[in-house]
Amino acid sequence: MNLINTFNQLKNKLAAYKILKHLDGHNKTLIILGPNGSGKTSLANHLKNLEENVKVIPASKPIKAIGYISHLYDSTLLRFNDSLYGGASDTELLQKLIIGLCKEHDDIARKFYDTEIKDQESIYIKVKAIFDDFFEVKLNNSAFSEKEMKAQKGTEDPFDFNNMSDGERVAFFYIATVLAAPRQAFIIVDEPENHLNPAIYNKIWDRLITARNDCQFIFISHTIGFIRARTNFELVKIKSFVHPNDFEFEFLGCSLEDIQTEHIVEIIGSRKKILFCEGTKTDYDYKVYEKLFGEKFTVIATGSCTSVINSVSSCNKHAQTYSIQSAVGIIDSDLKSEESLENFKKQSVFSLRCNEIEMLLLDEFIFKAVLEHSFKESQLFEQFKKEFFNKLNNRKEHIISRLVKTQIDDKLRSSVIDDKQHKTKEGMKDNIHKIFTQIDIDKIWNTCDEKVNNIIERKNYDEALKFCCLGHGEIINGIANTFAPRYSELALGLLGSNKGLADNIRNKYFPELSS
Repeated sequence: MNLINTFNQLKNKLAAYKILKHLDGHNKTLIILGPNGSGKTSLANHLKNLEENVKVIPASKPIKAIGYISHLYDSTLLRFNDSLYGGASDTELLQKLIIGLCKEHDDIARKFYDTEIKDQESIYIKVKAIFDDFFEVKLNNSAFSEKEMKAQKGTEDPFDFNNMSDGERVAFFYIATVLAAPRQAFIIVDEPENHLNPAIYNKIWDRLITARNDCQFIFISHTIGFIRARTNFELVKIKSFVHPNDFEFEFLGCSLEDIQTEHIVEIIGSRKKILFCEGTKTDYDYKVYEKLFGEKFTVIATGSCTSVINSVSSCNKHAQTYSIQSAVGIIDSDLKSEESLENFKKQSVFSLRCNEIEMLLLDEFIFKAVLEHSFKESQLFEQFKKEFFNKLNNRKEHIISRLVKTQIDDKLRSSVIDDKQHKTKEGMKDNIHKIFTQIDIDKIWNTCDEKVNNIIERKNYDEALKFCCLGHGEIINGIANTFAPRYSELALGLLGSNKGLADNIRNKYFPELSS
């Protein structure tokens, strides 16, 4: 049995060395990313099998000292390191670290007292120098003879280590663990931002990486604020993991070109295809699409229409090189021409078949569901439509002017100033003059006028939702609220809770994404 155990231990160590071989030699801080269940924590736990020069700081950090325990009293920093390698009880790690710091500091002090030779600075002094720079509370060694760490605020009496805040105790554990590591160690930190204030954790880690520039730091983090603050780093994705110790890595550089940094963690960590939409996570766009497509896609709000288009293009480009998911996008129609919308579709960017997301929430299926939820007759929808079209009729000139502006903008965007043919000032002026004279505003206006009037006269509700560009206070937060108070909130809630309603909306507006 002992022979089998020895063989298995050797096998695990060889597998761990193989992993480190892939992660060594980059001369950069490495940040491990990957979906949940991809093996990130398993990687950290597996590397504990190496007893030399690997320090794994777990995601669940010990944040309270446990006081005097006889079998810990003779702990040293070497034994603490061995415990960290060997996966000792997390509850004992902090206590062993404190005792080890106390003993090492006292040994150095005693040597100086005996010989007056000061050829070494204790780890405690180095830890205190960094810790005290970040916190009002200062470390205190007045109880080192009892193997206890104290803290002190100003001129007040020293107090117990455990009476510091969670953040202060965890920061101490990080700082002391890193500074106590052997030379040229691999330092692997799972969730380096745990328990720490975002205002200081980046500065603390910057300081530690500088102080231990002989070590290879490997962080496992999901926090974009931590990743964005790194310098000289490389993103590493766990491409595949076969239990217990077969890992395949993918090195991605410091970013994915043309992908907004704040979205990289979501993209790399997604097992589902990506769906980019306009706005932010607090806007209707994200809230609606998350309810409609959240089971099938990772929905990411990325700002403007242009940003959605660029993000889809960039993500799909990287998906051909790396093992990340491909992407689609959804944008508001915003009165754009059918030709423009068809061109976007060829780029996997689909348009909402309403002018904007707020109009989708006024769809007949949704409106009647809100009425039913509010214990009102569905026939009230006809009364709403009547008031809706009255509002459109009263504001139709505004709608027409917006539609005309959009079409003129499209024409100007597609116009070319030919500096090869028109090289003089007069030639350039003539080119620009032709661009504007070719835009027949009367014709565009009359066409738009006819279209809008036709929709209003025929009471074509679905078509009206495509062209209604009135403010939210006029329709969804105006007329709609008179029929059902908090209308938009109710509509969103029903999209999330009523599967049949969500299916109807997906099939009606997004047939390409519903299959």
